Amino acid sequence: MSAPSIAPARVGTSAEPRRYRTEIDGLRALAVSLVVGYHVFSGRVSGGVDVFLVLTGFFLVHTLTSQLGRSGTVRPLRAVSRTLGRLVPPAALVLAGTVLASAVVIPSDRWREVADHLLAAATFTENRRLVAEAVDYSASNVLASPMQQFWSLSIQVQVLVAVPFLVAGAVLVLRRTPWSRYGRGIAVAAVVVATGASLAYSVIATAANQQAAYFSTLPRLWELGVGALVALLLARWRPHRHVATALGWGGVAALVACGAVLDGAHEFPGWQAAWPVVSAVAVIVAADAAGRAGAHRVLSSSVARWLGSRSYALYLWHWPILVLHLVESGRETPSAKGAAAVIALSLLLTEATYRLVERPAGARLRTWRPTTAVVAVAALTAPLLLVGAGTIAWVDREAARVAALVDDPAYPGAAALGSRFWETGPAGGADPLPPMTLIRDDWPSAPAHASCTEDVFESDPGATEVGMCVIGDDDAARRVVAVGDSHVLHWLPPLSDIAEDRGWQVVSIFRGGCNLSTESEFIQEGWPEFEACAAWRSRLTDQILALEPDLVLALGTRTVAGEDEEWLPPGHVAAWQRLTDEGIRVVGLRDNPRHTVDVPDCMAEWGDTSARCQAPRSSVYQDDLLESPPVELPEGVSLLDTSRYFCVDDVCPALIGNVRVYMDAGHVTATYMRTVRPLFEADLLAHVGW
Repeated sequence: MSAPSIAPARVGTSAEPRRYRTEIDGLRALAVSLVVGYHVFSGRVSGGVDVFLVLTGFFLVHTLTSQLGRSGTVRPLRAVSRTLGRLVPPAALVLAGTVLASAVVIPSDRWREVADHLLAAATFTENRRLVAEAVDYSASNVLASPMQQFWSLSIQVQVLVAVPFLVAGAVLVLRRTPWSRYGRGIAVAAVVVATGASLAYSVIATAANQQAAYFSTLPRLWELGVGALVALLLARWRPHRHVATALGWGGVAALVACGAVLDGAHEFPGWQAAWPVVSAVAVIVAADAAGRAGAHRVLSSSVARWLGSRSYALYLWHWPILVLHLVESGRETPSAKGAAAVIALSLLLTEATYRLVERPAGARLRTWRPTTAVVAVAALTAPLLLVGAGTIAWVDREAARVAALVDDPAYPGAAALGSRFWETGPAGGADPLPPMTLIRDDWPSAPAHASCTEDVFESDPGATEVGMCVIGDDDAARRVVAVGDSHVLHWLPPLSDIAEDRGWQVVSIFRGGCNLSTESEFIQEGWPEFEACAAWRSRLTDQILALEPDLVLALGTRTVAGEDEEWLPPGHVAAWQRLTDEGIRVVGLRDNPRHTVDVPDCMAEWGDTSARCQAPRSSVYQDDLLESPPVELPEGVSLLDTSRYFCVDDVCPALIGNVRVYMDAGHVTATYMRTVRPLFEADLLAHVGW
């Protein structure tokens, strides 16, 4: 992806001739080759995107200093219009092509996701969208967006739009003060402070929540700042020939090795990202000072320059082609033939985009008045925004229609278990619920009238969020606390209905991947959420005891997809013991089935009743586990067998009573869980003797 702010590699100041830095084209070519190669062949992070961020900061400085040198001022709207005029036309073409292909290739259950990402990509906020998905457990299993590559472009555009206005304002202020003659020093100091602050924040944010930090703007800002400092401090420095040789080849070698040595997907953008950043700086500083032995000779070759000039279009095209190929082929990684086809098609579309859109549109828009160019760019994105917003509106209308069908006898759901209608339901002509367009959003949650709060407390290594929802009044006849991860969250719809009818109060305490336990059985040590989950668990017992509940509902057993390994985690039993020692009754809910396939995708491809989308009961449950637990349960603890809500005879189907059961490979739809209420209520009351 080429630096988007000015003509690709023309650098210099107003006082010296501008020359074309052909080796930077080669650096771009190397960076985009690493991005594409690692994505297609390994799925790892290469460090190539970090190079693009450095180059963006580098060229942004040259754009602004060039304006200052020519006119003594900064025209922010002109800088922004040129940036958008070069970036938006190719991006709009790629987004339009991606949407059309997605409508054909991607199952309808993912159209809402595609629309959400389309809106984010078209407004250059895709990085914020991915941050939300990274920190929201309910979004953790979504298919990789075919527009996900826009995250780094979003960061660049956000900076490239904001900084010219900030600099223009600073120039106006400085001109009114006696400090104007120190403008360059002030600029350097400001960039140093911003870069240092961003780097410090990046280290802290990466340690606290690496997934969110990876896509965020502020933790990445220091990479652009480094490029800006190189332009401000080192643009005129020409190292000795031997130093330049070492810098150039060392930077190239380090950059090539980066993705193989570092696990950037789980370590960047903290201090570890300095590896590709410094590598890029080394190549930029070396320039062509090494003579015949320099890396610039290879980087300035015709092939490297050709690819470098097209790096932006290649970066945009390769990702949706790869994702859509994987969806169409049903593979997690492409075959050798598939990888070759992905790269070949990407290069073909790249060349067409560069020749027919990127180069002519960029040249034309640069000649227009800035306001006219910005309006033209907005007109290009408007149809994409309309498609995205229209799709979301249509999905919302579908949701309203489905909500009106909750009590329709054509959708008995779990009530059909034990009858001859358990699979298709009594009304064969009715389409199953929830519809595929809604199924990914059919997440069980607290009802709208619940009172939800979220507290933040400081812990090691950082702040931990503790959320709680309360349904019912404090003077209710019974207080039930439901605590755990998303597999306990499943039970909120039926539990809320029971509580409302029986005058109970239900308090729900949830955290994705974390349960009422003394140890983690899911989030492994070293994962971003491990320490936060441990801190959350450490407060649970005191938090529950303070509520003085009549009953605590928690996850009992844990199922494992396709491994015939339902188990009772020892950490659960230990945590239950602490509560029963205080006289609190605990019921452990047997886990629901988990599948080896994404069930909605399977149903979309093979049909709702296909055996491919079912799970053999024997591969999910071990009945002797409940009959003879491996450890003695504390007095006051019992396990509630919920398997009969999801399985019949020897199979756990994907469709029960004309209701689709699963929203992914292991999470149950809210629509189905509402139909479980009569069965669950009878079993729970019998279990606790109320």
